[in-house]
Formats: sequence, structure tokens, C-alpha cells
Amino acid sequence: MRPAVLIVDPDDSRRHALSEGLAAHGYEAVPAMTSAEGLKFARGLGPSVIVASAELFGFGQGEVFDSFAVRESSVKRTLVLLGEPGDETGVPEDILFLSVRGLSHDELTRRIRLVLVGREIGVEADTELGSLVGELALTPLLELVRALHRCLASGRLEIEGGSIMLERGEVIAARAGRATGVKAFCRLSGQVAGPFHIYLGSTGLANEIELAVPDLVLQAIEELQVEQPDLRSRVRILTPPGEEEPSQLQETLLEVIEGCNSLRDLLDALPATDGRIVQMLRSLQERGWVRVDRPQVAVAVVTDSTADLPPELVRSHDILVVPLAVIFGKDTLRDGVDIKPRDFYQLLASSDDHPQTQPPPEPEFYENYYNLIADQDIISVHISGRMSETANHARAAAMRGSRSFDHLPPERQDIALEVVDTQTVSIGVGLLALFAARMAQRELKVFAIAQRLRAIAPRLHMLFAVDTFDYLVKGGRIGKARATVGKLLGIKPILGVTKGEVTAVDRVRGGRQVHPRIVDLLAKAVDPKRPVIVAVAHARAPVWADRLRVLIEQRFDVREMILTDIGPVVGTHTGPGCVGGLIFQPEEDEWPLIEPVE
Repeated sequence: MRPAVLIVDPDDSRRHALSEGLAAHGYEAVPAMTSAEGLKFARGLGPSVIVASAELFGFGQGEVFDSFAVRESSVKRTLVLLGEPGDETGVPEDILFLSVRGLSHDELTRRIRLVLVGREIGVEADTELGSLVGELALTPLLELVRALHRCLASGRLEIEGGSIMLERGEVIAARAGRATGVKAFCRLSGQVAGPFHIYLGSTGLANEIELAVPDLVLQAIEELQVEQPDLRSRVRILTPPGEEEPSQLQETLLEVIEGCNSLRDLLDALPATDGRIVQMLRSLQERGWVRVDRPQVAVAVVTDSTADLPPELVRSHDILVVPLAVIFGKDTLRDGVDIKPRDFYQLLASSDDHPQTQPPPEPEFYENYYNLIADQDIISVHISGRMSETANHARAAAMRGSRSFDHLPPERQDIALEVVDTQTVSIGVGLLALFAARMAQRELKVFAIAQRLRAIAPRLHMLFAVDTFDYLVKGGRIGKARATVGKLLGIKPILGVTKGEVTAVDRVRGGRQVHPRIVDLLAKAVDPKRPVIVAVAHARAPVWADRLRVLIEQRFDVREMILTDIGPVVGTHTGPGCVGGLIFQPEEDEWPLIEPVE
């Protein structure tokens, strides 16, 4: 069912344009000229969305909800206030504000329609109402495409790996690197995490995908069943085909292999979908025609699931993530294995019991080290020892291994296994693990990597804000009395990590002030004129994370930006709504070691 919208605005021209524009898109639009008339309709009709002038009594601070007859309904209502720049001061953060200065009626209608489409597909608009913003870990891509299909949306869906274009709900084009069409769509469908943006409007592109959405989604699901090898692998021809004739597609594959430096190049060089190419490649391997050489790195990087690294970075850098556990009552669930962020936050909201967290046991670290050490040295990068026993368990496993790894060949007797306590948490751990992997790819030895990480760790500046004090209280981070005062005053704390522990850094009144203040504090920690590496992490708050990202990019020279979601273990203590930013300013000699490897 499409959401109904109430438009309360004394500006006749704007009110009529909005009403007619939304009605043309099939929405039930009810216009009202005055506050009294608008409040009457609000109480009687219970519309899903109210669009009102910020100057109107009863609407400007969201007072309409105080007497809304259906306020206690399980259906969430949305209020959009229209005003001038600066009018948003003091407006609660759960109310959308749109500055109308300079906006044409058509553009205003487009932005309000964006909110309505967002309600239909379960995704929120950004703070400027310019796009819909979400997180693939919470709303999977194929589920999102189906939702856009149902509401007949036209526009562009953008994710980190590419984009998908739609007209009237049908997918007409896709881009993913050098891939286009169905191949690109299937490739993008394999991305399981990361932010996305949806921009409404006609794309003006020719139709290059003829499949209807249900058939396209089915093909993508079939592609996802094919396990992808490491894209950095090198494919080599062993012997020319014998008496057995290859198929035309296999023959083309064999011809292309010689000119490709990696599996990634091979997948880009052929028009077939990635899954089809991989299946053909495996068939050729079984016949002994080709060999796939996986890249060998002398140092393996191990971390834990508090690192909150995006899955794509974990996979592309071959980082082993050892999961901590989240305990709900009698259920012990491994972070990222048995439970993912989407399910965790739903369970957190519905469970009467606050979950507990548990570090990986020492035997689990030992087993992982045992499996790696025959071929690689190991650097193990972990959450602060003041927050978790994880690093201690890793050290115990390393010490036991140094005495009992009896399966090693003679050339591996002089092993290197180093555990690094990062003195931080979440994406701070993740960034150090990522740097370790990049240094390993550049052939640095274990102890050189560890030395670099320990020099970098104190210069990681991380600040975060929580949406509610409740989870900090349950986790014992702050007292109940302090939390109560904070709620009454509308105070939002800004927290950081100092010497391995979470500490209070600052506080602001009103949620809209939090992110600008975080940026101001980060600007005091580094030189804004020199390039930086930035990470933004959030717990089910993609819109506010996007706002923090934009503010940081406006203020700093960002060389690399990493966007990620906060996983179950860290989310247990922060709760949903937490948004954090981390900034690191490398020295000149550090850039060549930690920047992405081409």
C-alpha cells in the first residue's frame, strides 16, 4: 500500500504544486492551508507522511505527534519540515528538515517523493533529501532491487563497486568496473556489505538488459552459488588441448588467458558472467589444461571480529578473522558466522536479555596458527587488552605453538609469530589489520610490520557518538543516574579511545550538533591541510554515517575513505544508532607501505 501524505502549507503555489506532483505519481495527497486544518486532518486521517511549513504552530518542533491519535501505532510516521536555512536549529533529529530556498517546485516534489519511495522500500533519505541511503549488510542488494521493482521506481542505485539503472521498476543497465549489463548486475549482487545511494529520476539510458527483474534476480542467485577464487590468482596454460576438442567458449578462454595477469583481468576480458567463466576454468583445471596459482604472501594476517572491516577488504587482502561470540541467554553465536549485523540488531531490539560477549578461546587461536604456520609467518592484530581477553588468548596460543608446532618442515623451524595489542577497538583494529596485510604484500617481515603498527596505533584518532545511553549503562560503561540526566537534557556524548579504554571526550546538546562537533575535534588532532586516511563506522545508522562522511570530506584532504558497519560484538556495547569516525595522518615514509597495492 502506498503511503498517504498530508501537505500543510500556507504557500498556495507550493501546496498545489506538491499535491498535484505527488498525485501524478499515484500517491494520495491531502492539502491543508492552516495549522488548525492540518492538525484536524492529521488526527483524523493518520497519514504516513506529513509535509509542513516549519513556521506553522503545532508542526515546527514536531508537536503534531503529541496529540496524534495514532501516535502509539506500530507504524512509524514521518514529518518533513519546509523552511529557510538556519530554521533547523533545535529541530529533533528524528524529524526531516528541507531548506526550500532556491528549489523549484519540481525539485521539491522530487525530494518529497524520495521520502515516500523510501518508506515503501524501507530505506531513509539523507539529511538533504537528495538520495536514499542504506547499508547492504542491512538491506541486501537483490532484496533492494525487488523492492524498487514493486514500487515502479526510476533512477540509479549506486554501490561501491558500480551502479544499477532502473526505469519504471525494471533494471535496464548496470556497470561494475569494465563489466556491463547482466554480467555487471550479477557481479554487483555478490557484494554483501557497504553503503548504497538511490537517486530518483529518469536515467535516459538505452535498455541493455532485456531480462525482467524476477528472471534477472534468479540468474544472479545462481551465480552466487559459484565459489569465487582469489581474484589475484594467475591462470597459466599447462599444455595445449589434446585430441579432445574444447568448446568454442573454452577455446576463447584459452586464447585470452595468455594476455591476462590475474583472474580479475580474465573475468573482465570476456563477456560471459563471472560464474560461467569460473565454472569453465574449473573444468579446464580438471582436464589438466590450466593451472590457477593463488598468490603467496610470506606473512599471514590474523585479526578478530571486533575489527569491523568490510568483507570485501577482508577477502581481497586475505585476512583471517577469528570470531568473538555474542551470548543471548542460552545461545552462543559467533560474530559474523552464526549472526550478522542485520539479524543481531533485530534480535537486540526484541530480546529481553542484554547480550554478553566472549573472546575466542585459546585453542581456537592455536588451531588457526597451526594451519597457517607451515607456509607463512603470522602477525595477529587484536582489540585492546583492556576491553577484552582476546589478545591474551592469542598470546597464550602463540606461546604454546612456539613449543609444540611439531609438524613443521626443516625449512620452517625458524618461525615468526607476533601478537599486537592495538589498544583500540572496531575500525581502529580493522585499519591496523589492513595496513599489516598491505605491508605483508610488500614483503615486509613480521617484526618490521609489528613495529610499524605499534608506532601507528597511538596516532589513530577515533571518536564516536551513541544514540542512547541505555547500552552503555547495560554494559557498565556509565552509571544509570548519569544516563538519566543525559536523557532529560538531550545530551549526546562524544566518546573516544584513550590508552586502550573508552573515555568521554565531549558532549553536545541535540543530535544534529554531534557530527559537526566530531569533525571539529578531529581537525584539532591532525593537520587538515595534509592528506589523511579515514574510516566511518555505524550501527544501523547509514544516514548519519553518510552525513559524517560528507562533513569529513568537506573538511579534510581524504586520500582513502573506508565505510563499514559496526558488528554484533561492538554493537552490544554501543547499541543501534552509534556513528564513529577515525582519522589517521601518515608520515611521508608510511604512505608507500600502507596505501592500496595495485
